[in-house]
Amino acid sequence: MRLSIVIVTRNRCATLLRTLDRVRNSPGIDLSATELLVVDNASTDGSPESVAQAWPGSTIIRRTTNEGVSARNHAFAVAAGKYVLLIDDDSYPTHDAVARSMDYMDHNPQTAAVVGRVVLPDDRLEACALPTIINNCAVCLRKAALDQVGGFPVEFFRQAEEYDMSLRLWQAGWRVERFEDVVYRHEKAPGNRAPSWVHRLDVRNNLIVAQRYLPANLRQSFTEDWTQRYLALASHAGHLSAARGGVWEAKLWALRESLRGRQTLSAAAIESIFGFESQAAAVVQWARTHNLRRVIIADMSKCLFVTWQACVSAGLEVLAIADNNPAYQNMSYRGVPVLADKECWRVAEDGIVLSNINPAQVDTRMAQLRFVCPRPLLRLWHPLALSTHSVARGPDSGRVSSAA
Repeated sequence: MRLSIVIVTRNRCATLLRTLDRVRNSPGIDLSATELLVVDNASTDGSPESVAQAWPGSTIIRRTTNEGVSARNHAFAVAAGKYVLLIDDDSYPTHDAVARSMDYMDHNPQTAAVVGRVVLPDDRLEACALPTIINNCAVCLRKAALDQVGGFPVEFFRQAEEYDMSLRLWQAGWRVERFEDVVYRHEKAPGNRAPSWVHRLDVRNNLIVAQRYLPANLRQSFTEDWTQRYLALASHAGHLSAARGGVWEAKLWALRESLRGRQTLSAAAIESIFGFESQAAAVVQWARTHNLRRVIIADMSKCLFVTWQACVSAGLEVLAIADNNPAYQNMSYRGVPVLADKECWRVAEDGIVLSNINPAQVDTRMAQLRFVCPRPLLRLWHPLALSTHSVARGPDSGRVSSAA
């Protein structure tokens, strides 16, 4: 068995069947060497029966309660494929994305996951905040790597589970690689996610990740950053109380993590995931090239602390954080104001560093910054294409690009 397709679903029968039809007709999937495993999270709309009829021979794993995304673990336990394709019941690969992903991993034995570009119905993009993190709706995984590091954390239910698994993969010496010419579509079918619940789990689970995996010299900084970021977003959406509950739950988990023993990442894994050294080197080179002394950092991104450290270590004075999201207005970050773009340009600075490395947002944000600011700009992530990376390569490739 070459490929195991794993899908988790709950009460979205029509959407699931449409996805299965697209998978069946995908030119990059050899059905004779493929198995389908559908984990049903206690659906009441006849999903299991419909799948059995539409895809004879499939494995349907019925759960009596909704276990969230960690229900995939039940499929991982019985999957027989060399590779495991993770898609949602409303996402699917296009063209030969899966075949090319598996072929790449055949030739790159340290790659645990090939992550694809996710395109939404309106042609906007969707991605995790870090390009070194898997995306559950668009990733092909090596089964041997899954067997080694284990599945998704059952205590998360949803939100940040991709970070938890990805950090374990990097720590174990595997690589997670992303390519923009490996394309998936995501319908974003309506679900049953209560916004207050999502905000609570967002802050709770991300803080658990920080406490579980980051070394002491980074743990507090990221905990402070992510708490500030997620509470601001929740407050603007009207769900501050729920998010604060998530913070308190995370504090209890922090105690638990300290008692049972943290899974602290190595320096090599930290660098591969966050790119502290590569960002610092890029900022130094850029600042010297343009003779810069004072800068603005664009975006209250998930990796803002990494870029802040890079600027400080380069001897640059950071004057402000530029971000147009109204959730962050009238805030400050490490003593400097967070301002909208149009307000930042009134500050006399030499250049702008874009901290945002979210593959779905970098290009758009760079275009916005170029439009309003003629000063030197530095982006810290650049897209890679699988077609030009067919041989084994270092884990940091593609994380830092030259100044723009």
